[in-house]
This record gives sequence, structure tokens and C-alpha cells, in this order.
Amino acid sequence: MQGNGFRPGASAPGRLLALFRPATFEWSGGAARSPWLWVALGALSAIPIPMMGWPLPERAAPIFYLLVAGAACALARIARASWPFAALILWAGLRASYGHFPMRTLQLLALLLMAGFLYVAAREMPDRIARLVVWGFIGTAGFEILIGGLNAVGRYPWMSWVSPEHAGKPMGFLTHPNYWGSFIALCLPLIWSRIGWAGVLLAWALILKTVSGGPVISAALGSLVMVWPFFGRKMRLGVAAFGGAAVALTMTLHEWRLSGRTEVWQKALSELKKWPIVGQGLGEWRSWADEYNAANYAPQAGKSFFVTLQAHNEPYQLLFELGVIGVLIALLWVLQAGVSSWVIWKSAPVARIPGPWYLWGRVPLERAWVAVLVTALVNMLGSPTFHLPGQALVILFVLARAQADADALSIIRVSGRRPGTRRKKEIVHEAAV
Repeated sequence: MQGNGFRPGASAPGRLLALFRPATFEWSGGAARSPWLWVALGALSAIPIPMMGWPLPERAAPIFYLLVAGAACALARIARASWPFAALILWAGLRASYGHFPMRTLQLLALLLMAGFLYVAAREMPDRIARLVVWGFIGTAGFEILIGGLNAVGRYPWMSWVSPEHAGKPMGFLTHPNYWGSFIALCLPLIWSRIGWAGVLLAWALILKTVSGGPVISAALGSLVMVWPFFGRKMRLGVAAFGGAAVALTMTLHEWRLSGRTEVWQKALSELKKWPIVGQGLGEWRSWADEYNAANYAPQAGKSFFVTLQAHNEPYQLLFELGVIGVLIALLWVLQAGVSSWVIWKSAPVARIPGPWYLWGRVPLERAWVAVLVTALVNMLGSPTFHLPGQALVILFVLARAQADADALSIIRVSGRRPGTRRKKEIVHEAAV
């Protein structure tokens, strides 16, 4: 490993992030306090406080207490990996209570809780299992690359229908070139870390074939993050120039606009203004879009404008659904990702992994975490990244592993002591395997 670990204060971002450390955003002791919830349950179990107009409050109220206490236990567990994420789920639940818990919101809350448990498992798993997970994502991406490559030459195995406007573009079983390209762009740094340049060039060729701006832009920036620590100024400029040319060509072939996204955002603005602080509620963009389209979308009558079922901009949809409060909480989660990425950026190995010629160009896996997170940050500005389960899984796993490696690499510890030499050696070893 080159360098002496995380050196706060080396730059403006370093001075800012030096105020925090990876463990700042992890509440490791929260789950240990969960048993105290039983004290409240014992005190309230036979006190049916009437609320929300429920019939039979002597039954409804204890059930409500049980659900709230159970959710609190779950959130305390999730806070082990990220208390901002737990707080975001909590706020979504509180906002849902105001609307008497719509069914779609309840479904999404349950999904978030399950995702949170998987997030904790990824944060705490051994490195050897994490490597197997990475190979799993690469295998899935390889399958989609195979199918997407066949799509690129006009073959569509097991695909019953293809939109004529997307003929000849990779889409695989992700149904759309943008979704396919975004998933491959997210997996590109993982492929780079394990397979090297051969896999990268193949994936890049097919991402270009999608002629979709979001995947190309995010892949270009992710690639620049990957090469930056390992090459000199000329190579960096070369990769930046390639990425710029790829973006310019793609946008020229596609169109220098956002494919109707801005028009959709404008339509949603009046609705957003009704609840700017607390938002409409988790999942309510879809409800609003369905209602709008039912009333206004009628191609036979010349009304051809269709509101997309996701905003294709995650911050905007978050503002619509959970308001300014939700956005502020989410920014803390983004800060957590930024702190972890910065620690890795300053401390992770900056030497490429030795290996046989056909694996030339591999880089340490820790560097891939940062590149994936940058790719996701860019992609979510023009795509429903977190509303596509495959993409969301990659991001959640990578963020958890970035936190784990940043915690191991950082010299800032809860005890104020430097991490042991053994763990530092493990990080270098894991990168080389």
C-alpha cells in the first residue's frame, strides 16, 4: 500500500470530510437498546389509546404498538450500517401515518426494511464472501452482455416483443437500452477490477451501442475515476477526451435534450408545491402519474403526452414524495458515501494487481467501490436508478463494502488509535486476490 493512510486536511474536501469519519454515520449500539421498547409495550399493552378513527381500539391500538416497536427494532438494526438511511425510512413512515398508510406506501416501506437488513449484512460480511458477491454481479452482467450483444446484431432470443425504435440496441432482459446500459455502467468498475481491460472494452462497446446518454455519461465518469490513481496526466486526458467524445457522439445521435424529462418535471411542479416540506408520501409519484394519465392521456383525441411512472431523476422524485425533510436526510446518507469514498481515495492501494496478460489492467477492488458510487450519483440524475431493483442492489452492496473498507483503511478510530497493521495488510491482500 502506498501512502500512510487517511490524511485529513490535505485539500478542501479533505478538510471538510475530516470533520467526520466512517463510523460517524453508523450507530453500532442502537440494537442493544431495543429491549427497552418492551418497557413501553408492557406499560401500554392494555391502554387502548384511540387514534385514526380505528374501530375496536382495544385491539387496534395494541397491534399498532406492536408494529411501531417492531419497526423501531428493525430501524435500530439498520442504523448499524447507516443511521441516515434508518432515519429516511422512519421519516417515510411518519409521513405515511399522516395519509393513513396507503397500501403502496406500506409495500414500499416493507421493501425498504428488507433492503436495510441486506445492507447491514453486506456491511458486516467477511471479505471472502464479498468477493463472491462481486463475481455474482459480474456473472449477471456477463449474461446481459451476451444477450445485449445478440440484440446489437438483430437477434432477440427469448424476447417476445421489441420496440421498433430500439431495434439493434442492447436491452437484454432489462427491457430498455437505458436500463440495460445503466446496469452495465454500474457493473463496469467491478468487471474492471476482476477481469481487466478485455471486459471493459467489450462492455464499453455495447454501452455506446445503446445510444443512451445516461449510461454513456455515467460510464465515462466512472472510467475516469478508475484510471485516475494509476496513470499520468496524458492517459487521464486521453480517457477524459474519449469520454467527452463518446458523450458528444451519443447525444448527437440521440438528441441534445432530456427525452421529455423536463416536460414531465414541469407537469409535476404544481403538485410538488402543494407539500414542499413534507412531500406527497412515499410512492405517491406513481399514484399521481396514474391519475394524471387517466385524465389526460388519450392518443385518439390528440392528447399524447404521457407522464412517466418514475421521475427519471431520483432527487426530484424524493423531493416530490418526502419533501425538503426527506432530501435533507438523504443528503446525510450521500455524505456518508462521500466520507467513505474519500477515505478510500486517499488510502487504498494505487498499484494495479499483477497477473497474467489476459487479465491485464485489473485494479484493487476498493477503487471499484468509489467508481460505482460516482457512476450511480451521475446516473440517478436522469434515470430511475433506485427504482430498478438490479441497479439498487449493486449500489446498496457497493456502498456497504465501501464503508467496511473505509473503516479498515482510516486511521481515525473511535478509540483514537490507528488500525492494526494486520488489518491494513488484509486490505492489500484482498485487493490482490
